Amino acid sequence: MSKAYVSLALMAAIGAAAPALATAAPTPAPKAAAPAAAQQQTPTRAALIKGLDATFKAVDSNGDGSISAAEAQAAEAKVQQQRLARIRGNVEAEFAKLDTNKDGQLTKAEFMAAAPTAPNSAPNGAAIVTQLDKNKDGKISVDEYRAPRLAMFDKIDTNKDGTISAAERQAVQGAQRKK
Repeated sequence: MSKAYVSLALMAAIGAAAPALATAAPTPAPKAAAPAAAQQQTPTRAALIKGLDATFKAVDSNGDGSISAAEAQAAEAKVQQQRLARIRGNVEAEFAKLDTNKDGQLTKAEFMAAAPTAPNSAPNGAAIVTQLDKNKDGKISVDEYRAPRLAMFDKIDTNKDGTISAAERQAVQGAQRKK
């Protein structure tokens, strides 16, 4: 297989699978998550095949049931153009945020205003130790370090199977939305 075909196959597989695979990751949703996000389902092989077939059909521009080198090249060029347009849009948006006087140029002061600054308060290691040190020996053991996160995991894992399912994630997200 040529590099272009391998690239196209990977692009199609990743592009079609990304929305489905993204729902499989157990990441917490923002508090104002859209209701549609709660309706996403666990990825399935059938959904992956459906996405791959749709991508194949879109790349097979002449509809002959196969992808030629020219069709693969056109598809890759389109993806590259879309990626470049997205990146350029992001850069322009960032520039617009930095250009506070809207003169189309960045001064050093405008640029430095976006630079991270030191926090207002110094880090307080003693407070962290006090919070996590349950046996009050002045140190945090590995068990003390793990305990709060494991407790949260166990609270979410309502059926106690050692895995946080989509339903359990949705229940937590629903409870967060009610707050």
